[in-house]
Amino acid sequence: MNRIKIKARGFTFDALSDGPEDGPLLLLLHGLPRTSWEWHHQLPKLAEAGFRTIAPDMRGYSPGARPEGKRAYVVKEFVRDTLAIADELGWTERPFHLMGTSIGATIAWILAAKYPKRVATLACINQTHPGAIVEVMATKAADKQRKGYTYFSEFRKEGKELENFEGILERIALPAEETDPYREALGSQEALRAVFHWYRVLSIPPLKPVVMPTLYIWPQNVLNVSREAAEANAHYIKGPYRFEILEVAKNFALQMEPEKITRLLLEHLAEHAQ
Repeated sequence: MNRIKIKARGFTFDALSDGPEDGPLLLLLHGLPRTSWEWHHQLPKLAEAGFRTIAPDMRGYSPGARPEGKRAYVVKEFVRDTLAIADELGWTERPFHLMGTSIGATIAWILAAKYPKRVATLACINQTHPGAIVEVMATKAADKQRKGYTYFSEFRKEGKELENFEGILERIALPAEETDPYREALGSQEALRAVFHWYRVLSIPPLKPVVMPTLYIWPQNVLNVSREAAEANAHYIKGPYRFEILEVAKNFALQMEPEKITRLLLEHLAEHAQ
């Protein structure tokens, strides 16, 4: 893996990169409060399969892409950043492969739904297509799903970013070598304030189903996505669809069940990537 910098939209995004320069582009979007490091188990294996694999540190996470103000962190800006990064890497006219986890999955769903011609295949972990959440909120399972998002009110509080950040890492209880890179990258007040703006301005418009081959991986022990929402996700994919369940992982699934997730992602690409 190599550390690179990508200039797009007037910003400089740090990124992890691996794989052949002439391989098909595969973009990996991380979660919150994590960085591209979240993909360090999967990235080399995906690159070995022949893909030019790029995991950017997203807006707020990259020091060179940390604009001031809450409104700079609305979800559409993350989508535009991702498209601009693909453009900068030479994939304006060709569809690229896209994978995301946690908030990275939310960004990936929105991008794939709004710009279907830009995405060749899609794989998302944890977060469903937003439509599945909306659907479940209109059923008897609404209270269960609503409880899964109670942390939003806590994460919106300004001045508590460091406390919430450390609390997340302590609850996950991964080895220090798995989480210290996050503390190093996001340990400043400036970084954490920008990162947690996600929760302060999050608003997702109605979206069409996605049409490309899609893999959805649901960690059954995760608290913020109910089983009902995970199962309803199938209603928002019009192309080939595969649904897989992780038995052990909660959040930080890429680091809690790395071997299984890597295998599933490679199988998805082997079946659908051309």
